[in-house]
This record gives sequence, C-alpha cells and structure tokens, in this order.
Amino acid sequence: MREDNRPPTPDQGADRDTDRDTDRVAGALAAVGNWMFSTASRRRIMADSGLGLSLGDYTLLAQISMNGPVRLSVLAEVMEVDKSTLTPPAKRLEAQDLIERSPDPTDGRAQLVKVTRTGRLAIRKLWKARAKAVAELMTGWDGQDVGHLADSLESLADEIKKREH
Repeated sequence: MREDNRPPTPDQGADRDTDRDTDRVAGALAAVGNWMFSTASRRRIMADSGLGLSLGDYTLLAQISMNGPVRLSVLAEVMEVDKSTLTPPAKRLEAQDLIERSPDPTDGRAQLVKVTRTGRLAIRKLWKARAKAVAELMTGWDGQDVGHLADSLESLADEIKKREH
C-alpha cells in the first residue's frame, strides 16, 4: 500500500518489479565480477592456460590486449596503480615476446605497448581457459538458457560500450 492507503496502480507495480529485477541483476553482476576477478579464479585460468604467467603479468597482458596500443601511464590510470608497478611485468612480457614497444606517433618521447602475434596466441589460450571455467559453472544448464544469458549479457555489454565513448 502507498502512504495514502491506496493500492498501487498497475504501472507502479510494474515499476517496482523492474526495480527489483534491476537490483537482482546488479547483485548477480557483482557476484560474477567478484568470482571472475578473484585471485583463485585468475590462478585457475592461468594454470589451465598452460602459459605459466604470474597473476600480475596475466593482468597486464589482458589490459594491453583490451586497450593497446597504449602508454603504460594510461594503463596505470585504468588499473588504478602507480606506473612504476607496471614496468617490471611489462619488461617480462616483452622478454617473452608477448608485447612490444614502439614510439608514440603523437609524442616521440613516449612509448606505446601492444600485444604481439605471440601475445595474441597467449590471450586466446587465456580466454579459452576462462570460457572453460565459466562453462563448468553452467554444467547442467539447458542450452537455451545459456543462449539467453549470452544474448542478455552481450546486450548489456553493448550498452556499456556505447556509454564509455
């Protein structure tokens, strides 16, 4: 009942259901994000990928893959870390031919990092291991349910991408 003791109109009831569902989505996304970015999940994905990277190296490689070519200082802002913490893992990734540096065409004093061909192959292994971990969570799910979830999450991701720019 509303404050004036009248029952809610059908539209107000629908708004309340939408609010409740939105809260459910937000809560579920928080749980998924916590799982996806937990140390245990990232370690498992790393182990399953067979790459032998440290968690820091894995994280930086993934960020360069998603944002590159990019300056390390920009990635430091994105990752909310000090740039100096990215230099050692960047050097390790470069030594393994997973990333490469090149001069920034807009500022010759700066350098950009990007994933190499070898790095792209490594990223594919990481994403395959990640997909395997997610698939295990959905063992026993109906194929249609997995498809509906994929469609819904892709729509949400598309909306997020639109608003980022």
